[in-house]
Amino acid sequence: MSQAPHLLIADVAQILLRANGAALCVRRKPDADLAPGQLTVVGGHLKTGEPLDHAARYEAKEEAGVHVSADQQEFGGLVHHHEPEGMDRITAVFVTQSWTGEPHNAEPDKHEGLFWVPMEKPPRDCHPYTVTIFHMLTHGPSYRALNWPTSGGAR
Repeated sequence: MSQAPHLLIADVAQILLRANGAALCVRRKPDADLAPGQLTVVGGHLKTGEPLDHAARYEAKEEAGVHVSADQQEFGGLVHHHEPEGMDRITAVFVTQSWTGEPHNAEPDKHEGLFWVPMEKPPRDCHPYTVTIFHMLTHGPSYRALNWPTSGGAR
């Protein structure tokens, strides 16, 4: 019996970080397909042929209206979330403490607004994936594997 192919979604996250440890998040609209009404990091899906770092900078411009240059951006880590009955999701996380422009809700059709969220103690309405990214950045390690079987799950 053959298994159905397991699909992978590649995402990027661009963390805009203040010196006090607060990260910029967007609040998704209540009718959003993904994370309705929740706070999420700035980010999105990787397009075919697009470098990870470029995609993260693009998302900062698309969602928060700011420009992040390549020399302002640092790689923060990877999160790989396994869904046994669905799609795996791998997210490349980038961090910056400087950018050009004033953050604003550049996608009012998708988001209710922008909010500065403390990474050490995110509010309850942060999406669990966002909380995982924050924990990875504040406590390490720089790679997180979520929801993988603990025994016998090696491929």
